[in-house]
Amino acid sequence: MDVARKIVIVAKKIIHRILQWPSKTVHSIYSIGPIKNKRDRHRIDLVQHHSQNLSVLNTDETLLAEGLARQGFCTTNLEIFEAFRSEKFQTATNDIYDVIEKNYLETGENIDIVKLLAAKPLLLDQFKTIFRAGLDTKLLRIVEHYLRLPVGYGGVDIFFTVADGLERGARAWHKDSEDNPMVKVAVYLNDVGENDGPLEILHLQHNAPVFENLRGFRQQKLIDLQNEGKIKFEITSFTGPTGTVILCDTFKYFHRGKPAVGRNRRALFFNYYANKPLTPYFCPNPPFSVDRMKDLVSDLSITQQDAALWRENLTGFDKIVTKRKPYLNLQINS
Repeated sequence: MDVARKIVIVAKKIIHRILQWPSKTVHSIYSIGPIKNKRDRHRIDLVQHHSQNLSVLNTDETLLAEGLARQGFCTTNLEIFEAFRSEKFQTATNDIYDVIEKNYLETGENIDIVKLLAAKPLLLDQFKTIFRAGLDTKLLRIVEHYLRLPVGYGGVDIFFTVADGLERGARAWHKDSEDNPMVKVAVYLNDVGENDGPLEILHLQHNAPVFENLRGFRQQKLIDLQNEGKIKFEITSFTGPTGTVILCDTFKYFHRGKPAVGRNRRALFFNYYANKPLTPYFCPNPPFSVDRMKDLVSDLSITQQDAALWRENLTGFDKIVTKRKPYLNLQINS
């Protein structure tokens, strides 16, 4: 059984690398000096042009936008965001996480959202509610002021972090690569203490060359490098009660979900980039097809629709290699 399992894992890794080939090839071309410089200058021009069109912020939005600009992260609570504090959102998150946790207690397996919706298609409306909440107008304005550009919405990750102490996947130190800068917004749906899998970010006092090419590494590597005198570091650990909201530039900071050993963690992570990311081909697949996405956001403002449908603005190679296949099997919905 172990041999068969290892074969499956290796096969999946090979398939994953093959599927990444178009994106990595385009990225290699875009990384060539003159091409990269031209793209960077174009981004600067877009930022300068949009500086005259930035949304007007109210007082609480300004405080968060300034904190995010100053540090690359800030914290608040969900009460300031209309979509997050709504009863509909609260019900949707409880419905989905209760089923996820029940499944885990009964089977010992942590089911992902794709398998969950395949097994429980009636939860699709709850998922749509959670997805739409990431288009909260106040949140988009704050993120816009950090990016200095119109916002592209990358969707939501629904994480149920089991308190097994394992350091793998998003629980190893890594940086995101969809855009520079970009913002990830974490929403805690239960109390998260130091032992319950808080989001952590890494502050490096001086950078060892080894970090330049690292995609993911474990805590012990940090400790070893510090003991060798190659780095100094500090960690900000975002603990907080239910309803804590964290905004963070996850391209700027190595980050992870600290391996939980206390209670299981319920946390949503919403993703935001510029409306045309520098590396859109590194962005994950959308949950819905274009037509279904348009239908889902048709009653929202133009700004919200543009954020959700940013892939439609891509041109050239970006449009060809950027992932567009929806990851949800929408034959299950009405």
